[in-house]
Amino acid sequence: MKRSGFAPLLFSLLTLSACVHSLSMHSTDGEKWSGRYRFAREDTGLIQVMGSDGEVLNGTFERVARTTFVKSYEQTFGRGSIAIEAPDSSAYGNAFDGFFGSSRARADAAYGETFNRAYSNSEVTVRGPLFYWTASLQGDRGTTMACYFIGSSYTGSGFGRCRNHTGNDYSVEF
Repeated sequence: MKRSGFAPLLFSLLTLSACVHSLSMHSTDGEKWSGRYRFAREDTGLIQVMGSDGEVLNGTFERVARTTFVKSYEQTFGRGSIAIEAPDSSAYGNAFDGFFGSSRARADAAYGETFNRAYSNSEVTVRGPLFYWTASLQGDRGTTMACYFIGSSYTGSGFGRCRNHTGNDYSVEF
């Protein structure tokens, strides 16, 4: 291989190995924001969201325990704003699930609300085992957001909700 072709090939491989995933946010009044995230190390990651007015919000997310997540989520959005079924297998799965007499292991499920008007139903569901993230975002024009995300370890997709400093709520799909 020629030496001049090696540098672009190496750059391409490094760029592809840093997977960036997309997310979308929808406000209660129909405003849509788009964003992206990528994983970092030690159960953390980076998020960047672009507002419809051009503001860019950046932040980090970190993995948290289910009980911590649910408590914070309900403190922010109200009691009963999220429903999670099945035992918490996010940290300690059951070694015998799916092993004896069943071809399917029992999985967690979470139900939340979406403000995305493209959906005919305002409820979203994700099945797991589930992971739970919290994030704080800071905008270049002073907007701040507290965010909560639930995702499936099977599919990598999920949903969440954010609240900005003025009390506006946004649903998130990733």
